[in-house]
Amino acid sequence: MLKGRIVKALSGFYYVECDEKIYQCRARGRFRKKDQKPVVGDFCEFSYEEGSDGYILSLSPRKNELVRPSICNIDQALLVFSAKEPDFSSLLLDRFLIVIESLNIEPIICISKVDLVSKEEIEKTLGPYIKANYQVYFISSLNQEGIQEIKTVFKDKVTVVTGQSGVGKSSLL
Repeated sequence: MLKGRIVKALSGFYYVECDEKIYQCRARGRFRKKDQKPVVGDFCEFSYEEGSDGYILSLSPRKNELVRPSICNIDQALLVFSAKEPDFSSLLLDRFLIVIESLNIEPIICISKVDLVSKEEIEKTLGPYIKANYQVYFISSLNQEGIQEIKTVFKDKVTVVTGQSGVGKSSLL
């Protein structure tokens, strides 16, 4: 029996990382009977024989879980918002913060497109979050300013990236 972490789920197959190797596995029927479904991020025990699919035998308890996307055991969430195009919404950010923090996931705020608004506007809008000791990073769409600084938060962490459409999540990644 091996122990690993599910890193990908696709069409009934689960890809489990163990000792820097990926194993293609299926879930046993017992999970359906328990109304349980493996998701990305699950720690599991599995069996594997060379030349065939492995089988997930058991799942470890989860420390947290998001439904959409279906992922668990998350350390932190990168909440990406733009300063402009689309306009920044403190109401939406507050809603994200409530959900993320209620699941004991560390929030990290990333504001993209800061070159499209004045420094005074950014300070006025994000001052309360900075004063509340949230990690806030600013990314310029012109010169990739802030990218090196934000890279440091990902080391040895499982991070989910979320935000509205058009805020620059794909460009950031």
